[in-house]
Amino acid sequence: MQEQDLYEVLNLMYQRFDSFQVLWSIYTTVVIGLIAALISFPKHVSSILARIIVIIGFSVFAYANYGALKSVNKERIYLYEDAKNIVSELKKDSGETRQIYQLIQNKEVLEGKDLFKFHLLLDILVMLLIWFVPKTLVVLKPFTSISETTVYIKGSKLPDPKISWNQLSKIWILEEQVNVNISSKELSKVIGIEIPKGFKFDLSTVPRFLWVFIAPFELSIIAPLVHDFLYVNKGNLKINEQNMLTVSENAQTVQISRLETDSIFLYHMKQEGVSFIKRWMAYFGVRLFGGIFWKD
Repeated sequence: MQEQDLYEVLNLMYQRFDSFQVLWSIYTTVVIGLIAALISFPKHVSSILARIIVIIGFSVFAYANYGALKSVNKERIYLYEDAKNIVSELKKDSGETRQIYQLIQNKEVLEGKDLFKFHLLLDILVMLLIWFVPKTLVVLKPFTSISETTVYIKGSKLPDPKISWNQLSKIWILEEQVNVNISSKELSKVIGIEIPKGFKFDLSTVPRFLWVFIAPFELSIIAPLVHDFLYVNKGNLKINEQNMLTVSENAQTVQISRLETDSIFLYHMKQEGVSFIKRWMAYFGVRLFGGIFWKD
């Protein structure tokens, strides 16, 4: 009879073990998903309220998960005590030492103090990430129509472009002409560049696999816009009478190299306040992989 009781207690212990594993799996999945989302997606610069809401939501989830883990672990310890007592009685009655008795785990292992410390450490880490990571330079003001908006770059010294998003083709469209000054070492002067209304770009200046670390919006708008414009035209532009680089005038043709195009991209990111690490990561990304888009 006692042996049957031992089997039942062991069965209950393993059921609680399965529950314990499921709860940890849910927790780690949520944590990894949150970290991936925070790194991958640009967030609104004024999203303090959103971050507070996410922190509160995660805190409630973490508290509930910890409570469930603690409850399941308590049950495992109670079952361990019962199993230990049954094994002691069986040994006393029969004097035998059977292999099944080895299934009774050490109580110190069951208490899992280190696991709960790890839970608390991850909770704090995730909440700090939620608060500090989701920041970007781009502020989208309310749409003036269903299709276009002006993008304001915090601290930018460059123009604020008006753009629209084409949901079907997944591209951005410039709704108003943009004039931007560039410093060209090859032309030995500061010169303007004229990007016409209707120019289409996708903000994918940086290779897509780097978006995990650098979301497109985190590089501002003007920097990738000018970079895309120069790449599309392979640096072949013309200087009009207003001393502006353009594609629409029959005038003197000039050639801007890919190296200088990437250098202009780096300089514009600095002017728009992109952080040192992100702008250099983006720069090295286009230097290493941008050549395939420059070729005719």
